[in-house]
Amino acid sequence: MKMNEKKKEIGRFYTDRVRRLSAEIGVRKTRNRAFVAGELTAFCAALAAFVAWASGGLHLPMLLLCLALLAIYVLVRHFDTANMRETEHLEALRTYYVKENEALEGNFSSFDDGNRFADTSHAFSFDLDIFGRESLFQRISRCVTPGGAEHLAAGLSVLPREKTAILDRQQAITELAEMESWRAEWNCNASAGISPILPPTHSSPTPTHSSLTAHRSDMLPQETFSKRSGEKTSFLPFLIIPAFFASVGLAVAGLIPPSVPTLWAVVQLGVVVGITSAPLKRISADGEQLLRGLRGYIPLVRLADNAAFNSRLLLSLQQRLKGDADALEAFNELRRILDGYDRRGNILGMVLFNILFMSDIFLVRRYRKWHNRYAESLGQWIDTISEIDALVSFATFLYANPDTVMPEISEGDNVVFEARGLRHPFLGDDAVRNDFAISDRNYYIITGANMAGKSTFLRAIGVNYILAMAGMPVFATHFTVGVFNLFTSMRTTDDLQHGISYFNAELLRLKQLLASVSENPPCTLIILDEILKGTNSLDKLNGSRMFLEAVSSMPVSGVIATHDLELSRMADVSSRFHNHCFEIELGESVTYSYKITPGVAKNQNATYLLKRILNT
Repeated sequence: MKMNEKKKEIGRFYTDRVRRLSAEIGVRKTRNRAFVAGELTAFCAALAAFVAWASGGLHLPMLLLCLALLAIYVLVRHFDTANMRETEHLEALRTYYVKENEALEGNFSSFDDGNRFADTSHAFSFDLDIFGRESLFQRISRCVTPGGAEHLAAGLSVLPREKTAILDRQQAITELAEMESWRAEWNCNASAGISPILPPTHSSPTPTHSSLTAHRSDMLPQETFSKRSGEKTSFLPFLIIPAFFASVGLAVAGLIPPSVPTLWAVVQLGVVVGITSAPLKRISADGEQLLRGLRGYIPLVRLADNAAFNSRLLLSLQQRLKGDADALEAFNELRRILDGYDRRGNILGMVLFNILFMSDIFLVRRYRKWHNRYAESLGQWIDTISEIDALVSFATFLYANPDTVMPEISEGDNVVFEARGLRHPFLGDDAVRNDFAISDRNYYIITGANMAGKSTFLRAIGVNYILAMAGMPVFATHFTVGVFNLFTSMRTTDDLQHGISYFNAELLRLKQLLASVSENPPCTLIILDEILKGTNSLDKLNGSRMFLEAVSSMPVSGVIATHDLELSRMADVSSRFHNHCFEIELGESVTYSYKITPGVAKNQNATYLLKRILNT
């Protein structure tokens, strides 16, 4: 795919970022090996000193040495953890830039294709390749949350009804597109292997308002901890911990044998494990996926909360995170709880901190308290992050396509469509561009040979309109468009399982079109590719004329591609019908200009190409 100079510059920037990040990752991995060796050495030495002290050797020196080595272990462990986290973060950033560089070159296989949102009965998304492999969704989506994917899908399949909503999204997307490093930090959360809260589930293929609010607080396990377990953990730690340290002090003073605090430590570890085993198992069974999912939201909330936004939409979303309960405060507390939960994976650390501080009991108490305080606000926060997530995907798409323009949104209730330099976004920067305008309640019959560009042009009109309604840039040099309903019929298929023939499927689609016009006032643009293909030529012509004459009395504008040149005669009887064509030149080979011009196509290529096949 040919790339313009602006895209090449972006590609060079991505390549440089990958190189620099790779070098820094190498340095940090070298540090990691040194930290691991230091941890192991300090812990083993501390254990040996403790055994020497407990066996009755040099009492005070051995105990002090043990404590000093434990302090060294904790300190080295802290630096090791911080280094590992930063290494993972840098690796995630590198992965992000590698994938973005691949996307610039036309490889979108690393991104979600949104196939779960595909709906063959949708008004336009199936015809216009909005969802599925190599779809518009896959080219745009960088979502790191399932709710973000749903918001993105809704933005591409649910048309807005108000101009202000589109303009607000334009401002937000433009602002985010200029925040390259901020977006990289946001998007790298997917590359870091952080799972969103739950995998998306849908009652219907196309997202609706209700499905976008699916991430509610009731996703939290409401009975993770019983009242009884809460009572057990309410006061015991504050009695046991001081008593344990007192026994250690008495043993150091020689007032009791060292075996007493040693035995106490063993018994205390057993008590802690016994009290917390059931609630921790429930966390593992019911809440582990939730907990790890929520961890993925913590850096996103921090980024959204700290960003210096200016656009109205982004400021309102940011404010939603700072309502009665502050999301950043809640998620920071949750991060600390999750850090404690993860530390349990280190057996040595778990044993040590449970003996000294009964850490598992406090972990249970802290999570229960967090849940009771913040559960009701969680749904709103997740939905807010999801909406920002979709906007980030839109903004990344804008940044990667600098040759696009933001459309002008016209006033009024009429169909307005004026495009200069229009092209389909899938064809690359070297695609042939066209100028085209659609007037309200006018119809445009487009003729041309096979492969001349009719269907692609129709999809270019539809896809760019969808982008404009989503607040996105369009692939044109100038684009003015109104806010209206859209319905397409370009990819009708039969359904043998339900006994629906191709012709019957066409009739059902046209019936759906008429219902859409009635249900979505005030005006509709219809895009049709070959009306009534499933019948004979004369019947097709008569049926197409009858249908177009019927819809011409409705608040409808239309663009209709056809091979039936006779249909172009409708322009002779009505000034609201116009003829355009994609002409070809026949010579030693077929020349395709892919340029739309006024008039009716004169040359066809089916017979010409068939003769060449038969003569070879």
